[in-house]
Amino acid sequence: MTTTRTTTENIAPFDVAALEDLGIPEFPGDREALRERLLAAIDRVRPTLEADAETNDANSTLAWSSAVALYREGLMSLKVPRELGGPEVDPMLYLELIDDLCYINPSAGWCAFINSTSTALIGAFTPDAGVDRVFADGRMPIASGALIPRGLATPVDGGWMVSGRWPFASGSAHSSWLLAGFRIVRGDEPGPEHMVLTCPIEDVQFLDNWQVMGLQGTGSRDFVLTDYFVSEDMAFDLPSTDPRKGGPMFWMGRPGFVTPDHAAFALGVARRALDEISLQAGSYQRGYLASPIAQRGALQHDVGKCDQELRAARALCREALEDAWEFCLRGERPDLERQLRLRGACVYATDVACEVAATAFRYGGGNAIYNDRVLQRCMRDINAAAQHFMVNTSAYDNLGQFRLGMANVNAMG
Repeated sequence: MTTTRTTTENIAPFDVAALEDLGIPEFPGDREALRERLLAAIDRVRPTLEADAETNDANSTLAWSSAVALYREGLMSLKVPRELGGPEVDPMLYLELIDDLCYINPSAGWCAFINSTSTALIGAFTPDAGVDRVFADGRMPIASGALIPRGLATPVDGGWMVSGRWPFASGSAHSSWLLAGFRIVRGDEPGPEHMVLTCPIEDVQFLDNWQVMGLQGTGSRDFVLTDYFVSEDMAFDLPSTDPRKGGPMFWMGRPGFVTPDHAAFALGVARRALDEISLQAGSYQRGYLASPIAQRGALQHDVGKCDQELRAARALCREALEDAWEFCLRGERPDLERQLRLRGACVYATDVACEVAATAFRYGGGNAIYNDRVLQRCMRDINAAAQHFMVNTSAYDNLGQFRLGMANVNAMG
């Protein structure tokens, strides 16, 4: 049974304000220099992320030491517009970076992309007055939330009164701001808009309901707002608002803007699982003959096949991103076909990742089932991530409908 707690009770003793006061480093403008800088940052946080894996799961949220390490290196701000102090990496580089973080620690990588995407959305699309409030005094905020429009709003002078309950606020325990999707009710019916509000974390109530089988360390609790006033300068219409700040990245649209997040997570976790069984295979023995499993032809075949499948999935994601990126460079949103291909590639990467992790786990035998083992964590986390709506297999249906020439195809259907 869930219990309602206030934000302050739920996030203590995390001092997010003090962390944000420290700020993040400046980033080079040259892409290759930026890439080297961020890859080096990932190497620096690796020991902390690896050491915190069990603590994350035990506490059902990201360990504070991991949150601090990620924030200080700018790895929670990867998408934030340059004019607001972020590195604003392009989708292809972002795919590589999040892949690497999720390889090290899936919960930490998941939080990094949620925080980065949430903060970037505020910075790029919220009206200037709202951005000035969130990014006050040049600070780099940490945001999380849920874009799904579970809230309902009544228009009032200067804004809306919003009520709702939203699931999966990943990374909220170390955030200062929260996003929430809502629809505007007119004449007793929700309108077509998909609005997104931003509010201070202390204004919401959280439900202590993150008791799950995978991604335990992400702290993805439900949260509630009741008759909450949202001013017009603290919200925007997600599908129709053109970016107010930032460069080509913010023309990616839906679902393109979050494709590299979920694809990179899947690819990183599966790659870790495959590497883990490959490392164990030379010494791990099973059965009465006590021979290393690396000598089994079946394992050799499956490791080779999984390697190729992962490389193919990564190449498909890069192809879809690079194709869509050409639109963004012209200041255009990728068309419907590209959006369908982007989401389809993301789903395909997740499907492949689930198969690879399951294969590695099966060969891991009894050793793989203990809670402190990498293979069981990969198995749990990738299957939990596969339940996200973004990687729902309906994406294949939508792409198929488009290929068959059907009308009214929705990339987010």
